[in-house]
Amino acid sequence: MLNGLKIQSLTSWLYSNVSENLDKQYRHNLIKEEPSFRVNVIEDIKPIIQKAHDDTRFKLREFLRDNLDPLDDWDDDVDPAEGYPEVLDLTTLKGYFGEFFSGIIAENFAPFGENNWRVPVFSFRFHNTAFDQLEMYRQTGSMKKATYGRTGDDCVAFVLEGDTIVKILFLEAKCTAKYDMSMIADAHTKISSSNQKPVEIMRLVEVLKAYRKNPEANVWITALRKLYLSSDGFERFDCISYVCGQFPKRPKDKISWIDRNKPHKNYLGGRRLEAVEVQLTNVDELVRFLYGKED
Repeated sequence: MLNGLKIQSLTSWLYSNVSENLDKQYRHNLIKEEPSFRVNVIEDIKPIIQKAHDDTRFKLREFLRDNLDPLDDWDDDVDPAEGYPEVLDLTTLKGYFGEFFSGIIAENFAPFGENNWRVPVFSFRFHNTAFDQLEMYRQTGSMKKATYGRTGDDCVAFVLEGDTIVKILFLEAKCTAKYDMSMIADAHTKISSSNQKPVEIMRLVEVLKAYRKNPEANVWITALRKLYLSSDGFERFDCISYVCGQFPKRPKDKISWIDRNKPHKNYLGGRRLEAVEVQLTNVDELVRFLYGKED
């Protein structure tokens, strides 16, 4: 269960430049970094990433104990979660970081001018192909170079009024060390889906049920169940989160890979869309550090 993703020090490292078209249906947020402040801020981010993955560690261990509490320390000699997630391949970790950072964007950079987006939990615990690889590594010491991603929504944020969800932010996340136009196109295709509610609702409730000792978890469970049964009273918003370690070579002519004035041609959702492009140096190095992955 997350305690929120707001990071006060983030604005000393990252700064944003928002462009909005005239009909206010499309926004582009270009986020760049001040490299000299990076080292201090990522120390604040690292424990939050670990917190985001704690639920998965709990899920991996749960089958060995009948009454395991999510907050319990694990002290057995055999740990099914040993090496999670740092021993997984770098591509998988960049995928995790992309999803995590899309949640950071939702709570810290006010997509669509909304300051109250909340990400209750992530769905990392459902990445079964990664867990098969982790168990294979535990038994054999070998790990495949790439792990297939999981199905479902990358990240979903909500605006709550009491125990009612009134706004839903679908986030399609990508993270790459080098720019990849096909990745941008794929993200816009996926975010165009016609469903108005996340396919992730049942999974989010399943995660939250493990944290029922936390009163906030029960509020979220009630809100998500009400959303599942509702047909109106809420609005869907779409957001692309694209973290990239390579920048346009001629910034005077082009400062971003994603168009700042109009939606990508692959976007067919017909809703309000915000594309957030995050330009960071040394993405691979950053992900390795945050996840404690050795070269």
